Amino acid sequence: MDKTGTLPTYRRVWALCTAAVLVALVLTLSACGHAGGRPPQAANDRTLSPWEPATATPTPLPSPTSTPDIWPTFAPPSQPAATAIPPAAPRLGLDEDVKIWLLLGTEAEKPYVGRTDAIHLLLVNERLSKASVISIPGSLFVYLPGHTMQRLNTAFALGGMELVRDTLAYNFGIRPDKFVIAHPTEFKWLVNDLGNLDVSVLFPIRDGCGGLPAGSHRMNGDKVYCYVSYFGGDEVNRVRRQQQVLQLLFTKLVNNGRLVRLPVLYASYQEHLETDISLLDLLTRVPLALRLGDPERVTYFVLGWEQLREWELPDNTQTSVLLPREEEVSEVFRQALAAISEPSPLGEIVLTYESQVTIAVALTQTAQATVYVPMYPTKTPTGQYTPTPGQATPTRTPVTSGTPRPTATHSEPYPIPTAAFHTPTPGPYP
Repeated sequence: MDKTGTLPTYRRVWALCTAAVLVALVLTLSACGHAGGRPPQAANDRTLSPWEPATATPTPLPSPTSTPDIWPTFAPPSQPAATAIPPAAPRLGLDEDVKIWLLLGTEAEKPYVGRTDAIHLLLVNERLSKASVISIPGSLFVYLPGHTMQRLNTAFALGGMELVRDTLAYNFGIRPDKFVIAHPTEFKWLVNDLGNLDVSVLFPIRDGCGGLPAGSHRMNGDKVYCYVSYFGGDEVNRVRRQQQVLQLLFTKLVNNGRLVRLPVLYASYQEHLETDISLLDLLTRVPLALRLGDPERVTYFVLGWEQLREWELPDNTQTSVLLPREEEVSEVFRQALAAISEPSPLGEIVLTYESQVTIAVALTQTAQATVYVPMYPTKTPTGQYTPTPGQATPTRTPVTSGTPRPTATHSEPYPIPTAAFHTPTPGPYP
């Protein structure tokens, strides 16, 4: 990287070559995912009320046919709670092919730590190529092990990812395998790098985001971030907007061969995101991502008003939080697991996605064979990002707007050439 923070052209070419080779390899993999993985978790049949007095945490019994993974021992509260602390939730029984990914969005820019008002659990069955998304409001009032009853969105600020994992394990019986935490700037970058989003606004926003009437809107990164972070007095609606945009982002990422750009995108974002997901983790799951691009293979759930109830804190501040209804919340997790446990045929859209990636790889290889690398390459950033007052401006390696390729007029980054199957006219030589 040169003094301007620019990734040299030869480095970008190398990254794209790596992408082409790796994507071509992983597309030959079967849909069975990775071998091994976490052993099944033992389920606890005991039905517990969230408002019973705190009791000793039951120790889950390991399966006689498998070696159990590590399950935390939960620390007692360090201070009195505003309401009764519920007992630990039973540990969910998960198939060894099911992985849990946690997506968090924080209000603060790195290196500052703030609340995580976007909390989304991804339950992925890698063998069946199916997933469930469970979105949870940040103001859900739960027990933070070793602390007290508090909002879920404060766990990361109080104890980092370890406390977040323990909190989810204690209250929902589930512990994430991988996580990623996005700050406002990276979220806006992603939207802009993907070419903005077309968002259907169901409920108008009149007093924020410059005014958003009901209807379809083409939004850039700043507008989309405002849309997903706007509160408006109803946090459940905000969570639904977050989930809507999450689905749009994933669909656009897998469409039209964009997954071939993963190495370049990862290199651009890795210094700013907080995650334990490696580039290899992503590349080896390209076939899985293409299959999950079929909307019939992903089921979305929100902990909403059917599973939660509003409760005012007894601190004379008229501050309200959300309390879980234990049986209804457990039912959501049961349905989410059931949705990824039954096999189903692949839709034709998956074949389209696979074909688009194959063509994108071919176009990339063809363009790289003729690309000219200057002696002193330079690159102008593709977008301008306005810094938040009082904070340093995050910088990154610019992402190219498209892979070098033969000239074509098309709005998408990887056009399908109309002459791909054209038989050339015989030349003057045999």
